[in-house]
Amino acid sequence: MQVHVNIVRTTTKYPKSKRSLTGYSHSVLKRPSSAKIGSAGRYVKKGKLKGAEVYTLTLTERETCPTSCGHWDDCYGNNMPFAHRLEHGEELERRLILELGQKCSKAREKGRKVLVRLHVLGDFYSADYVVLWRKLLVLHKNLYVWGYTHVTPSDNLQIYHELQTNLVGFPERWAVRWSDTCGPFSANSEKLSDDGIVCPEQEGKTQACTTCALCWDAPDKNIIFKQH
Repeated sequence: MQVHVNIVRTTTKYPKSKRSLTGYSHSVLKRPSSAKIGSAGRYVKKGKLKGAEVYTLTLTERETCPTSCGHWDDCYGNNMPFAHRLEHGEELERRLILELGQKCSKAREKGRKVLVRLHVLGDFYSADYVVLWRKLLVLHKNLYVWGYTHVTPSDNLQIYHELQTNLVGFPERWAVRWSDTCGPFSANSEKLSDDGIVCPEQEGKTQACTTCALCWDAPDKNIIFKQH
């Protein structure tokens, strides 16, 4: 008799894709590698951040995510076997300080902004990590952040509070939308909500995030993503 076992995952399906930062010789901030985000172009093509240099950060799904996430089982990381999932913690944060200092300085000399996508995979894993991003925004006036989070007050009130503080303190530069909620400045899959604008890239109305800009240019609009 065949026995079916339900596996409750606590990390990625692809453990070989996880990268310790000890001896990791690559940058932790990457240029976009997916067509959806904008691998065809290194810069934002429209909106208030037109011309901004785009970088992404990828952590390990589930290990850094709240267990209440509505996509815990069907995370789109399940379809990304080759992404480098970077080890989170003090070494990551040290490298972010160093790399953003360099990238923002060089971009500033060219009159450019820097836009970081948090997180291709993973989520905000500690309150101190969120505070670090606030400190980086204070240090670098040309730094902008865009992304999505599943953290709710019931998951971790301290992380949620720090995320709210970032949004209130930097409403023009901190574009991290709330998922698993239908409130203001949210972004959800159609599985969880149908109240909003469907992602234009998914409907073939624009080439990529960098040619759309809706997620950081339209805080009053809720975004809906089709099931992946």
